[in-house]
Amino acid sequence: MSSIIKTTEGEASFRMKEEFENEDKAIKGKEPIDTEVTIDELKIENIKYKLKEVLKDDNRSENLEIRKET
Repeated sequence: MSSIIKTTEGEASFRMKEEFENEDKAIKGKEPIDTEVTIDELKIENIKYKLKEVLKDDNRSENLEIRKET
């Protein structure tokens, strides 16, 4: 049985809000209590599909790559 791996590349514009216990942790950017991410804009530039075929004889993987430019 074959499976397909889909890889999407692009750019995103986002806003991230993080809540911290104190100012020191906020400055270091460590251990947020809560995180909220809002994606404002998403631009998909390229999508790649890869066929992953597992051979039963020797358990090797063969990958065939199919590219689609957007």
